[in-house]
Amino acid sequence: MTLLSHASAKASHYDYGAEKYDAFNEKNSKQTNQTIENILKKYKVKTVLDLTCGTGSQVFWLAKRKYDVTGSDINANMLKVAKSKARAEKLDVKFLEGDMRTIQVGKFDAAITIFNAVGHLTKLDFEMAMRNIHNNLNEDGLYIFDIFNLSYLMKDNNITKLTIDWQTVTGDAKIRTIQYSTIDNDGILASHTTSYSQKGASLQKKAMGAQTLQTYSTKQLKEMLHRNGFKVLGQCGIDGLKFSESKSERIVMIAKKR
Repeated sequence: MTLLSHASAKASHYDYGAEKYDAFNEKNSKQTNQTIENILKKYKVKTVLDLTCGTGSQVFWLAKRKYDVTGSDINANMLKVAKSKARAEKLDVKFLEGDMRTIQVGKFDAAITIFNAVGHLTKLDFEMAMRNIHNNLNEDGLYIFDIFNLSYLMKDNNITKLTIDWQTVTGDAKIRTIQYSTIDNDGILASHTTSYSQKGASLQKKAMGAQTLQTYSTKQLKEMLHRNGFKVLGQCGIDGLKFSESKSERIVMIAKKR
């Protein structure tokens, strides 16, 4: 097996998956979106900046619930899908192209980066993003994000639970994605993917790829947030339930600007 080194993903990394993203992810996002909404409601948040909005799952969920939300993403193709959806649903939502490490949008009650988005950055770049997010928040503003729980993935054979075999039909196209993952002692999660697609009676196409994600323990995240101007208010599982270091697959961190 080829070992993969981890580097911060470039904008073009997300080009291939933009049009297929919702087919595999939108149905699975409801629980995540509800968890985020519950946190925002608890802290009486009104304005939200989604710095890794992708095709807009959290943006549309929150906009429909009367939050003042702005979406930003590094990838133009993802934003193209999001803008098309906004027009179709007649939602007046602002979308911007920008990098979470550098974009300056304004001042918000909360900023979010969801679906392991920060894992696409190196540790140094994630800290750079934290400092930039700090600058986009009102005083006492919240930063909420999720990431795979390193402690869970390193325990027993939990890494094998990330293996997927998804099939879906979009229009006249049949799509199947098979993926397995490995993890090293530095918390680098490597996912190896084989995708099959067939449109109508055409020949089946096969594509293979791999990507890496940086994962973290809660201890690492707390230290990083503290270094970069945040106070950690707490953490929970992606389902909104109490976080368990050994049982929760993902960490949702809730931090406040200091």
